[in-house]
Amino acid sequence: MKLKILIAVYNDWSSLDILLTEINKNLQPTEWKDYKVYIVNDASTIEIPEKIRRKTKIINLFNNIGSQGAISIGVKYIQKNDKDITHLLIMDSDGEDKPEDIIRLLEESKKNENKIIFAKRKKRKESTIFRTLHFFYKKIFKILIGKELDFGNFSCMTKANLNKIVKINNLQTHYSASILRSNISFKKIDCEKGYRIEGNSKLNFWNHFAHALMSLSVFVDLIAIKFFFISLIGIVLSILFSITIFLMKFYYPKMLLGLASDVLLSLAIIIIVLFFISLFSLIILLNNKNENYNSNNTSIDHLIDSVDDSTN
Repeated sequence: MKLKILIAVYNDWSSLDILLTEINKNLQPTEWKDYKVYIVNDASTIEIPEKIRRKTKIINLFNNIGSQGAISIGVKYIQKNDKDITHLLIMDSDGEDKPEDIIRLLEESKKNENKIIFAKRKKRKESTIFRTLHFFYKKIFKILIGKELDFGNFSCMTKANLNKIVKINNLQTHYSASILRSNISFKKIDCEKGYRIEGNSKLNFWNHFAHALMSLSVFVDLIAIKFFFISLIGIVLSILFSITIFLMKFYYPKMLLGLASDVLLSLAIIIIVLFFISLFSLIILLNNKNENYNSNNTSIDHLIDSVDDSTN
């Protein structure tokens, strides 16, 4: 088995060093001991330790583009340049993706070769406030999209699925959401979230908020369609209600005394607001189609500064 492991890193080299040791400890006694680690260095400001350079193949980026963009570049680089591969595993560098779960993902991938295997967070270890906000985010996502997004980057796939995902629109925007949006089959297995190896998360509240918005942006055209038709229905109902109130004003003037004008004014404002929502949704929908048409034709070469392969 020719396993490749992809990890995006920004400055977190001390955690990565410990993680690489744990990965090796878990894989060496197994059939997956023949593996290679690709590191996408997301324009780190801290120098890469030499011992990490010796253990891995490092793809250095010119600019910091975030973990999702770095993962997308790594996936496309491996698919283009590494033909000696049977499975690709993607994980984070901080230890929250537990190395002992790697074997479970790989074995499940062997049983389900046509599916991408994701680690589903069975139990989270963040603060109560974070878990509460995450709960509401998941509910909003489910309402808007009609699907659940309860998995992240930690995943495993065969070479056949690797060849498929490089063609997905918005892969650089949000990896797991883009897979959810695609027609590629996937399966989730329960994995408890681990603890950070060192330090605190570099993602603050606003980074998490932006990450959540990026997952929704993958489905922006579907959301725009829903808002467009909901707005149209609202406009039609408001117009019908306005006509009803207008007619009742003549047939039942005493009943609506002093009320009809206020109701008609309110309905007029609602109609105007709904009209602009529908117009805005239509513009977003048309613009998104044009962006998706060109998104996968962009070369990643101009984003890569250098590639360092020092592995033995």
